[in-house]
Amino acid sequence: MTFKVDIDLDGISNVGAKVGRGVERFLLDGAEKGRAFALEVAPEDRGVGGGLKGQIFKPEVRNGEAVWGVLDAPHALPMEYGTDPFWPPIDPLKEWASRQGEDDGLAYYVQWKIAQVGIDAQPYMRPSAQVQEDWYRRHDVSEYISEELE
Repeated sequence: MTFKVDIDLDGISNVGAKVGRGVERFLLDGAEKGRAFALEVAPEDRGVGGGLKGQIFKPEVRNGEAVWGVLDAPHALPMEYGTDPFWPPIDPLKEWASRQGEDDGLAYYVQWKIAQVGIDAQPYMRPSAQVQEDWYRRHDVSEYISEELE
């Protein structure tokens, strides 16, 4: 599963290469600001790889879109949006408890707690996308284009 923030570059396909590069750099710089914020606020796992923080990939261009986000983290969306009560699988919780230096008892307690109340939302991607959007509002793409044209 990929939870990503993307900006479509299709609208710049009919411009010269230098203008396209300037716009692409502008979009990637803004995306990096959003990603940097996500790295600050994402829920943290003290284990190897940093949990969600370790899964946030750097902005890149894919199929005409500037994208960044979280790869291979099935818990990314439940952490972002929260959930209703449900019985989560125990094995990932046991692995998490082990990374916390705890025994399986913590995993079973967390499983029971999620079954009772769900998971509280801990938004990190949506606020990061807002940081990215704010960055685009405060900066001028024409400066990036001018740099390429010089």
